[in-house]
Amino acid sequence: MKGIDFKKQVAINTANTLKNNKLISSENVKKNLLVLPELKEFIPSLSAEEYKSLEDSIIANGCRTPLLVWDTTQAVINPSHPTPSEPAFVLFDGHHRYDICQKNRVDFQIDLMTFPSIDEVKDFMIDFQVGRRNMTVEQLSYFRGLKYQRMKNRQGGLRGTYTDIVDTASVLAEEFKVSPATIKRDAVFAQGIDKMQGALKQQVLEGSQKIEKKLIQQLAKATVEKPVESLEELQAVVSNKSLETTQVSSIKQTEALKKVSASMKKANVAHLSLIVRGSFILENGLEAEWRHLRELGEGVIIEPDFQDEISFPEAIALGLIKL
Repeated sequence: MKGIDFKKQVAINTANTLKNNKLISSENVKKNLLVLPELKEFIPSLSAEEYKSLEDSIIANGCRTPLLVWDTTQAVINPSHPTPSEPAFVLFDGHHRYDICQKNRVDFQIDLMTFPSIDEVKDFMIDFQVGRRNMTVEQLSYFRGLKYQRMKNRQGGLRGTYTDIVDTASVLAEEFKVSPATIKRDAVFAQGIDKMQGALKQQVLEGSQKIEKKLIQQLAKATVEKPVESLEELQAVVSNKSLETTQVSSIKQTEALKKVSASMKKANVAHLSLIVRGSFILENGLEAEWRHLRELGEGVIIEPDFQDEISFPEAIALGLIKL
């Protein structure tokens, strides 16, 4: 995968920020860290065993990996803030380490980065997550799907020159070494995952709750009034969606038949005809009857590929069609 040189980018941003703003100190930032729920959602959860292992390691060896912090202002994250120019330091990577350090009073280091807006932060977080080696299959699919959605929504497909339109799915397929169809399925999967309540969502992504991918993709297309909280609720939603789809299809078919029937009754009969094939006549033993009805001479041979075209008035007169 074409990766971002995260370490280099973080180091440059941190050095520049601390150099250009003498009022910022590492301790001041650590005391004023903000945790935004909409960013924390991008952080995969840890199982109880993984969390305990991380906690034991930090207690024994300290927090060796710096937390990543977005250096911005209150105006960017909260336009209605009373002091919009006030600095804001938003945690965007290291939430589990931060919780553990706070709980156990362990010191930690930070790396500062700057972004124009929260959208760029989210883009960076997605790239950062898919670059990790310990991602589950579900997490990787989810983040690929999120990236596709964000690129598609923002750009409507990546564009090169005016005459060269590059498909977003193809670009990401090349990046992740999968097919464009996989990327598009990932996007639907991500939409379904985002219709789940937080706990269920994390269980599915970490792999502790196994749900057929097809069900999650069907959930993406269903309308839900609130986040789905359990597998049973998901199955009920999908089942109702299937029933609604069947009912809508049946209604549309009935309406179509009515419209066609009404149109046929008013149509110019020259536009309508009925073709009876020889195979039908022979299979049903109707050769003699058909000759009589159609007054066919002995020179007419009825074979399987025989065709007899009858106008609608004739078919109605013979009682073959009733309108």
